[in-house]
Amino acid sequence: MARIVLVVLVIVLLAMAGAAAWAYWIAHLALPQVDGVAMVPGLSSMVRVVRDEQGVPTIEAATLEDLFFAQGYVTAQDRLWQMDIMRRAAAGELSEIIGESTVKMDRAQRILGLRQVAEASEKNISSRDRAYFDAYTRGVNAFLESDRNRLPLEFRLMKYQPHPWTVTDSLLIGARLVQDLNDYSYAR
Repeated sequence: MARIVLVVLVIVLLAMAGAAAWAYWIAHLALPQVDGVAMVPGLSSMVRVVRDEQGVPTIEAATLEDLFFAQGYVTAQDRLWQMDIMRRAAAGELSEIIGESTVKMDRAQRILGLRQVAEASEKNISSRDRAYFDAYTRGVNAFLESDRNRLPLEFRLMKYQPHPWTVTDSLLIGARLVQDLNDYSYAR
């Protein structure tokens, strides 16, 4: 009897160790590359990204377009989940992935119409700024394409893939930040 209990205990411990190793591997799969060389199509010249002890990136690029491209790539690499949730919250699209609990907030955001404001703003940006926004957008989407199978754990848990990034999405988040900075409901 003691031998059977020992065998069952060993099997349970091995199963727990295997599950822990799998969870560790899944969680670390989506961590950003912080060293080495990455070949990213879409740049006109070499870009250097150096991270400090806390992982904060510093980007060196020969052109502003490459700088914005790299900023989009690195931001998506570090914060894609946050970016996607922010654009969904601003546009009133959280319920599509979270469910009924965010319908009231989505309704308020859709009435406010930040997506329409961002779309209208996109039509009025200068050609220079448009080039920078386009470069940033290409950088975010380059990360999405290169790491589609290594997206942050939240996407896997929620069982969805983020949509490609757009210039409107960047403007939408900017509009939401203005909304948040002007709304004192958090202090109440």
